[in-house]
Amino acid sequence: MSSRIRLEFSGGGAFEAQLLLSRAPKTVAAVLAMLPLEATVLHSRWSGREINFPVRSAIDVPREQQTSTVNTGDVIYWKEWELDEGASEALAVYYGAEVTRDHRGHLPVNVFARVPSEAWPVVEEIGVRIWRKGAETVTVSAVPEEETS
Repeated sequence: MSSRIRLEFSGGGAFEAQLLLSRAPKTVAAVLAMLPLEATVLHSRWSGREINFPVRSAIDVPREQQTSTVNTGDVIYWKEWELDEGASEALAVYYGAEVTRDHRGHLPVNVFARVPSEAWPVVEEIGVRIWRKGAETVTVSAVPEEETS
């Protein structure tokens, strides 16, 4: 199993995130099963410095050590937990400390990966660009184990 994922953006820039297997093992497994994937990434309306994109998991993802407070570099999985069928799902990356929320209030999420602090400037550059210029495409892939050392 890969221990990192790589996010590449059509507008330029890429970064890797370390998977948090001990914190969210079922979320990590579900995300890895979706890869590789390509999606339209947007800027958040409700949760501040966040870029996000829709996903569809073939695995039922449970709530795992959920939080509504995130930090720069956190990569999260969210879904409409209260719906049984047809629930929306998304992955998001934060480029600032935020409280996760939507129009209903605080929104608990699964933090399943973290971008190392040395890549935070790249994450912020991409986030600000998407905020200012609009949607672009993101490609997410697992980093092969031989490339993780």
